[in-house]
Amino acid sequence: MRRAYHDIRLSDGTVQPGPIIVETDEEGRLLRWHKLQAEEPFTEWVGGTFQVPLS
Repeated sequence: MRRAYHDIRLSDGTVQPGPIIVETDEEGRLLRWHKLQAEEPFTEWVGGTFQVPLS
């Protein structure tokens, strides 16, 4: 699943300003993220801050 957020809070507490694209698997586990450079197909805009779970 691909969703867009305003920014992302990493597991160490730092915040990366966005907009950010977050990709997760079917169970909601983070696969990867990157900064949004242009409109991307099949992306749901959520807004707010995505919190990376502590490992």
